[in-house]
Amino acid sequence: MKTISTCILAALMLLARPLLGQTDVAALETALHQAKLLGLRGFPADAVVTYTWFDGKLVPDTVILHGLGAFIPDTVRQKGSKILIEGQFETLVRAQGKIAPMGQLPMRLEVDMQKASPATVIPQLQALLFFPSLGEAMKSLPEYVADMLPFPVDTKLQPPCNCVHMLKDGKWIQVDGSNPNIVPPAFTKIVPNPALDQMAIDAKLSGTITFIYQISETGRVDELWLAKPLSSALDESAAKTSRENLFKPATLDGKAVGTVSIQTIPVNYSAAPPVAGSH
Repeated sequence: MKTISTCILAALMLLARPLLGQTDVAALETALHQAKLLGLRGFPADAVVTYTWFDGKLVPDTVILHGLGAFIPDTVRQKGSKILIEGQFETLVRAQGKIAPMGQLPMRLEVDMQKASPATVIPQLQALLFFPSLGEAMKSLPEYVADMLPFPVDTKLQPPCNCVHMLKDGKWIQVDGSNPNIVPPAFTKIVPNPALDQMAIDAKLSGTITFIYQISETGRVDELWLAKPLSSALDESAAKTSRENLFKPATLDGKAVGTVSIQTIPVNYSAAPPVAGSH
C-alpha cells in the first residue's frame, strides 16, 4: 500500500513540475511539448484564436468555428505584450469504432497580456488554455453536440439515439426524432462561397465538409462546429460564409425553438448549395 501511495505521489509531482517551472515562454514551450496532444478549452477551431488578459482572467474573443480536436504545439514566443503559441489543430473523428485525427489546420493562439507581467500570466496559461487530457475535453463537450462528436465518418456507425436536440425555454432537451410535431429547420438564405470553387480546383480536392449548426429560434447561426473537415483553407472559407446563412427555425408543437442540425457542403470543383440534414 505504501509503494502504491509513493508512486501516486511521484506521478503527481511529475505532472505538477512543468507548471511550477513555467516562468517564461521557453519553459511553457517545453511543458506543452511534454503534453503533446492538448484539448482546447472552449473548443475553438479557428486558424487564429485570440485571448485578452483582463482583471486577472483569460477572456477569449469571438470564435467563428468550434470543433473537437487535438492541438499539437510547435513554438511559443513573446512579441511585445502578446504570447504567441503556434501549432497544428487536428479534428478528431470516429472511424471503425476508434477515435482518429482527420485533417490539420495550422493554428495560432494569441494571448494579449495587456499590462500584466509575463511572470504572472505565463505560469497560468497551460491550465487556462487546455484541458488536462483529451478525455476530459470530450467529457466537457456541450450536451447539444456531445453525442455527435467525434463525428462518425464510418457510415456503419449508428447514432446513439433517434433524437433531436432542441433549446426550449432556455434549456436544451432531447425530443424523439419520430415525433410528428417536430419540423426541422430549413434554409431561407444560403450565402454562396465562390472561393470554394477556385480553391478546390487549385488543390484538386473533392469531398464534403460537414458542419453542425446551432440554430437559434430566430433562424440565425449561434454556433458552428466542424464535424468532418476536408482541408484547412476550404474549411475556414466555408465556415465564414456558413455563419451568414439564415434558416426558418425548427418548430416543436408549432412553436419556434433553437436546435442543432448537421449540414454537409459538397466540394467537387463546382459550388453547390448545402444539403440539409437535421439531427
